[in-house]
Amino acid sequence: MHALDGYSDEHLFTLLQDDNEIAFNTIFGRYSRRLYIEAYSKLQDEDEGNDIVQEVFCWLWDKRRVLDTPQCLKAYLIQVVRNKCVDLIRKKTSTRGKKQQYIWLADTYTTTSPIETKELGRQLAIAIDSITPASRLAFEQLYLHKKSLKEIADQMEINVQSVKNHIHRALKVLRENLKHSLS
Repeated sequence: MHALDGYSDEHLFTLLQDDNEIAFNTIFGRYSRRLYIEAYSKLQDEDEGNDIVQEVFCWLWDKRRVLDTPQCLKAYLIQVVRNKCVDLIRKKTSTRGKKQQYIWLADTYTTTSPIETKELGRQLAIAIDSITPASRLAFEQLYLHKKSLKEIADQMEINVQSVKNHIHRALKVLRENLKHSLS
């Protein structure tokens, strides 16, 4: 039994704001079980319910000096738990959706045979050969040699915008020449 058990929530909260750990422990003892029940009812998971309660009390301690004294501490803490549960559910839903999207992409990924790869390489070489020399140089420096636009501009003694224009033209020619090969 804590020395502050008989204190009102409002008085405990005032003491909490003055860094009183006994007041914090009293609040924890008074409401942690009720908050766990709330979290568990939303999440249906014991560990996640405990994590949420711990997170709420850590948050309460961290924010104790900036929070206004709530009219009803119990209702306030329950609402914080509900909000944290909603955040967790949203996060899990988002993660689940990303996993499903990855699985779908992995399932739709097709492998190519060595013959297909060789043919595609031949078609790509022909397409690259059809690019003008200046545009081909800019394209190769950017995509094959991983140089920056500034480095390419310095090497070709032109401005960066001209390099961008050369690369744009090169990509346009490649798209046109490979359009039928890749479909």
